[in-house]
Amino acid sequence: MDEVDILLTSIIILTYNNLEYTKQCLESIRKYTDRDTYELIIIDNNSVDDTKEWLLKQDDIRVIINKENLGFPRGCNQGIGIAKGENILLLNNDVIVTENWLSNMVNSLYSEDRIGAVGPVTNSAAYYTAIPVEYSNLNEMHNFAQRFNKSDSEKWEERLKLIGYCMLIKREVVDKIGLLDERFTPGNFEDDDYSVRIRQAGYKLLLCKDTFIHHYGSVSWKENISGYGELLSENEKKFMGKWGTNSSSYIIHHDLISKLPFHEEAEFKILHIGCKSGGTLLKIKDKFKHASLYGMETNKYEVSEVERIANIIKEDEPLSRAYSREYFDAILITDFKQYVPSNLLKEVKRCLKKNGILLAKMRNVSSYSNISKLILAENPYNFHEVYFSRSDIRELFDKEYYYQFENEQEELNNERLDFIQTLMQMGSKEIADFAVQNFLVKASFKDEEIKQFVIDIYENKDIETNLEKLLCYDDDVIIGVINEMNNPEEVLNVLAISIYSYQQFERVLPYLEAAFKLDSKSSDTIYNIAFILHSFGENNSAAEFLELLENMDNEALTLYKQITEKIRFNQQELIMLLRRIEYEIDLEQSIQTLIKVLLDPNITTNEIIMIIENNIIQKVKVLNIIGITCYEQGFYEDILVYLNKSYDIDKNNDQTLYNLGFFLHKLGENKSALNYLVKIQHIDKEIELLISEVQKILQVNIIGDYS
Repeated sequence: MDEVDILLTSIIILTYNNLEYTKQCLESIRKYTDRDTYELIIIDNNSVDDTKEWLLKQDDIRVIINKENLGFPRGCNQGIGIAKGENILLLNNDVIVTENWLSNMVNSLYSEDRIGAVGPVTNSAAYYTAIPVEYSNLNEMHNFAQRFNKSDSEKWEERLKLIGYCMLIKREVVDKIGLLDERFTPGNFEDDDYSVRIRQAGYKLLLCKDTFIHHYGSVSWKENISGYGELLSENEKKFMGKWGTNSSSYIIHHDLISKLPFHEEAEFKILHIGCKSGGTLLKIKDKFKHASLYGMETNKYEVSEVERIANIIKEDEPLSRAYSREYFDAILITDFKQYVPSNLLKEVKRCLKKNGILLAKMRNVSSYSNISKLILAENPYNFHEVYFSRSDIRELFDKEYYYQFENEQEELNNERLDFIQTLMQMGSKEIADFAVQNFLVKASFKDEEIKQFVIDIYENKDIETNLEKLLCYDDDVIIGVINEMNNPEEVLNVLAISIYSYQQFERVLPYLEAAFKLDSKSSDTIYNIAFILHSFGENNSAAEFLELLENMDNEALTLYKQITEKIRFNQQELIMLLRRIEYEIDLEQSIQTLIKVLLDPNITTNEIIMIIENNIIQKVKVLNIIGITCYEQGFYEDILVYLNKSYDIDKNNDQTLYNLGFFLHKLGENKSALNYLVKIQHIDKEIELLISEVQKILQVNIIGDYS
């Protein structure tokens, strides 16, 4: 790895106006990158602000000034042409880099000869490269990145394509495949095209999920949104003309992957029908290292892509002829257009194992977007696609499959909800008929074997043997079988108790929840749920369930007494802990215990505050200690709850005022922070410095608003 550290990376950045973004970008590179590891090459595409003049004054940059805007691909090619580095890094000027950013990516790039290019994750970018972030200013962003950017090969994920806002490429790859394709000028889809060419040359692409940088996102295009949309459409047509497919080729169906019932170390065979270029299969391989991947696709380009990572079934070869009966553990279907749906499901049935799972994503013929276009006399339907209604799906699956709809309702504004309510009054009684774009169906065979296992367990016949066989099936499949029996609620309870006795604790609650859904007043179900929750230590939830019973029998009363005594015992322990903190008894050890309490999902902030109100004398002191502990541990959501309570009790307490001001300042709420800080009566140097810092930030913001 020492050799990797001394390789030179040529960082190529294009500029067109937006000088402030360029300054921030270069400042971050200079601060967070070892100077001996990179050279800076800037290509300016005829900026009309002060960018050109400023760039020419920088003594650590090689600059090319274009007399016209040549676009992104051409500009990058100019930079590559003069680059001296063993690595080429294409970087947008609306990026702020972070600690360890380049060294982390170089580590991954040279971890294997077959890796051709890598990219980081960020807060804003396409193709599933954005991650959730909670920072509200750049200081917090850098603190977040410092914690995040720890080189870890377990967090490197192979991808079909990388996004060009930050793309690190080996020079040998550029030499082998050539420069960016300038047909995509002024920009967009040149990074898709380059990703394809890198992969076709035999290299892999990695997303470094151990490396985070900040991305403002498409700054140069924001001034012309409509033109940007037209350009995207035009360049996608060029990409389609060159490769015979479009951007949907790289889709990753995360919603289907999340429904797979396998543990991460499981060995299983999975087939994806309509796999396109294999994005979903590649993600499955990343999550399930020992999965065997198979794909079916008709597009010749997509077949050539996916066959690098999966076994491909030829389009003219029936499944049942290609693979033996009961071959696959799971089958995904996301494309029906090449097949008669009923015939395809018959083929699937022959090749799917008895306890296998089928997941199908099926386009909703009556989705809101489709219906609204029809009303406007527009045709929403693509004749290349197959659409289904809920009744179509029932007709396809009813005879031979247990199935359920797994789709989540889309977010709808009030106007859309009102429209859907009107449609429902006209006929359909299910909001999902209109509120989802695609139906997601989870199915398994109607296997009499499952039913017999359940019946034998219910009738107390060889429970252990039958449970061992039954639990090879997915819980949703088993519950689907039970729901078709005469007394499902009772059977679900019996099975839950048997599973609990068999010590498969994590699998008990789904059966009781299904029973509760069938009858929310059943005393047996409520008691069993409370008992299980109590055994898991979730006593507050257990007590809430028992309180649903109108009349408790002796057994329920005994359990309720045990639970409430345990809750009271826990509260007494908490009272003693808070009193130790109040009087600073073994304070360091008490704080460590407090951290465990704050992490306990069964103890709420309201519960802690109520105990403080009723049992603690120095309430403000304890609330501030808890608030500070929350800040130090990163429990940011709870800090203001405790500090605001302290402020309600005593609005003149200097410690509370300082803590509120400090934390609000860290959140970027400087106006509110100053309101608290100026109320402090005894101001020392530390407080003076904080007030001064907040006032400067507010003054800068005010100037910015007027400039």
